Amino acid sequence: MTSRRRVTGRLLFRIGLVCLVQLLLFLMGMDLVRRYALEEPWKKGLERNMAYNVAEWAPLRDRPEALRAALARVRQRLDMRVSLLSLDGTVLSTNTQRAFVPLSPTMLERLEKERVFTYSERKDRPERLVAVAIPDKGPLEAYAIIRETKPPPPPTHMMALITVMLVCTAITSLVFAQTLAIPLQRLAGAARAFGEGRLDTRVGMRRRDEFGQVSEAFDEMAERITLLLRSQKELLANVSHELRTPLARIRVALDLANEGDASLARESLADIAEDLGELERLVQDVLTAARLDLTTGQSPGATPPLRRERVEAQVLMDKAAARFRSARPEHRLDVTMDPGLPVLEVDPVLLRRAIDNLLDNAGKYSEPHTTVRLRARPSSAGLEVEVADEGIGIDAKDMEQLFTPFFRSDRSRARKTGGVGLGLALARRIVVAHGGSLSLESQPGQGTTARVTLPAAPQA
Repeated sequence: MTSRRRVTGRLLFRIGLVCLVQLLLFLMGMDLVRRYALEEPWKKGLERNMAYNVAEWAPLRDRPEALRAALARVRQRLDMRVSLLSLDGTVLSTNTQRAFVPLSPTMLERLEKERVFTYSERKDRPERLVAVAIPDKGPLEAYAIIRETKPPPPPTHMMALITVMLVCTAITSLVFAQTLAIPLQRLAGAARAFGEGRLDTRVGMRRRDEFGQVSEAFDEMAERITLLLRSQKELLANVSHELRTPLARIRVALDLANEGDASLARESLADIAEDLGELERLVQDVLTAARLDLTTGQSPGATPPLRRERVEAQVLMDKAAARFRSARPEHRLDVTMDPGLPVLEVDPVLLRRAIDNLLDNAGKYSEPHTTVRLRARPSSAGLEVEVADEGIGIDAKDMEQLFTPFFRSDRSRARKTGGVGLGLALARRIVVAHGGSLSLESQPGQGTTARVTLPAAPQA
């Protein structure tokens, strides 16, 4: 609990720090807006207003009383301090106790060119002055020096509004931090528990935002990992069972041979041969799965190494049919091959393995003396192969997991339906590696149809 609080506290601190930086940036932006969007236009407008006033005062130079009265009014109403000076520095009139310092000859030359400019009388004083030429056009006759007034402060209600905005931002930031910290902590706790081996741990957040998507992805990942681990445990149990029975029979037959009972030993040879065949097939399944990296979760787009050859499709079908008839004589095999079967460029050993697995499944999950149908016909893509049986079928709930390695729809371990759950997974992986596809259609109690499509070999 202390660790969770510490993590939550750190997250809240980081989010609060980000919010503080955002507030500082907001204040800096407000200052820039005030300086460049408000003060600069205000200063330019002030300079234009000053130039206009000076133009109004210029005709009063010959009437000192009227000029003094005008400057007094502007001092009283606008708090504007003004001094009018001649070119030689003589003060014509002023509304200040001490007239401003006359301009230097260099500044007079500048004023004659610019007609109005702003300057500082002393570098150590922030006060700024505005020099305005008289008249506004033509030769310079006199000039006015006016102290620049400060821009008005922001209104009180504006400051109150900014304060309310900052307080609201702080409150919403804290709420936002809480909404982030709680689901993140829940996700971290679920990941930590799952990593410690509690495979039934799920996040279970039903949300429509990004946290909900991450939660759903985590739960799906956990479900797949749990299924894979469970399948691997079933693999060990199935392999152990499949090895135990034939090895026990072989051991009994060898013991009989050692005891000298030749007749009983000869009678056991057929069982030994069958058991060795099952062991060989089991080893081949595991080795082929290792070759195709099914047990290590290889990415679907990866292609295993293939020893490709140009093979007649009919030759492959004939060999698969012959093997099925030899292995399962109790079943009837109905073979249909349409004319014009294409030439394939495939790994014949692996592809025969895939077809053999489909035929074995058809015989394994159907009653003796029923019919298994093998049909091959050309298609627009190349070759289409169908393997259909009249067996027990597959439940709809198991259809999605049939191609998962080590999954078995029939959980029993009878010799009739023995196996480790690699047949269909191997078949599909082999077909996909050759650029084809494998699909299943099944109805419980009516049978299953496996359909394989393969591309034809390119023209030589």
